[in-house]
Amino acid sequence: TIHWEGVRSAHTECLLAWCKENEDARIKLFSDSAKDAKEQGRKKKQSSTSRDVVYPQVAQAVFSNDEDLEVQRLFKEDPKAFIKPVSTRFSTLRRKYNAFNKDLKQSGAGKTYAELQEDPKMKSLIDTKLEKFPWWPELHGWWRTNPAFNHAFSTADAGQDFASAALEHFNISKHPQ
Repeated sequence: TIHWEGVRSAHTECLLAWCKENEDARIKLFSDSAKDAKEQGRKKKQSSTSRDVVYPQVAQAVFSNDEDLEVQRLFKEDPKAFIKPVSTRFSTLRRKYNAFNKDLKQSGAGKTYAELQEDPKMKSLIDTKLEKFPWWPELHGWWRTNPAFNHAFSTADAGQDFASAALEHFNISKHPQ
């Protein structure tokens, strides 16, 4: 049994550390946000390689030097058997990340972790939730503007007035005469 949970699970920590160190592979795993690419003044990176090519690399990083010698042995015998657990862990992280975001409601959509920490009520809510899901800040840094991973994200910028824009588009005044 692979233990992904628990207080700062070593397996999940290793998985996220690998993702942090391997930006191109991380982008392949999670796709690239058009908004992030635009903000960083670069073209959107798209995956030309299947995730199935990256999962074995992640499994290698997480399990080849596992602290449990039995896990190391099993990995050496059949590394392909560890690909599905890695894939499933990413799915679980996405599900838990979105459950976390659901509790933040729309007020947290698209904001950075630092921006969310500025609001005392939001900071308190996040700090409480981090006790059960400590990986949220790292994932939020990667997924906050990626609608494929963040279901609460809106491509609308806060403060946009779509009603006025629509009225202007159709050349209609807000104040009928």
